[in-house]
Amino acid sequence: MVVGSCIDEITVNVSNSRLWKGAVCDAHILYPKIMPEFFAKYERVGKGVGSINILHFAPASKMPIGRVNKTKVEIFDEATYSTKYSVMEGGFVGVYFKSVSYESTFEATGPNTCVANVKTVYETLEDKPPSEEELKAIRDGATQVLKAVEAYLIANPDVYA
Repeated sequence: MVVGSCIDEITVNVSNSRLWKGAVCDAHILYPKIMPEFFAKYERVGKGVGSINILHFAPASKMPIGRVNKTKVEIFDEATYSTKYSVMEGGFVGVYFKSVSYESTFEATGPNTCVANVKTVYETLEDKPPSEEELKAIRDGATQVLKAVEAYLIANPDVYA
């Protein structure tokens, strides 16, 4: 097994508090609404640290293993706009990776801008580093979702204002 990580810095043209509310607090409501081609359903069991998120992917998403991804929230800090969740099952876990976790922090860069720092930590199933395609698969989803939330919030300036 190979353990590794990568960090993506994503510039977003909405405030960190609005992004936090849409991309983290209300993700279970917002994601299927703004990305129905990717998310068929999103369930949340519990609230905050320890809660479980169950994402049901739409067929067009091309996600493996039953099109369901179950994650557990390990950090949920509204004061610092920081969260961490680990994939418990589904998605690319069991296909390319033994484990995957995502740690995100939304840092203000202006009144209506922020940077989302997304750290992805992974452990491969085999004793070789992941291919660029495998890394792209686990990194691109976070960027695509944040950009979709950004576009929705820009088009709807009163939402989470």
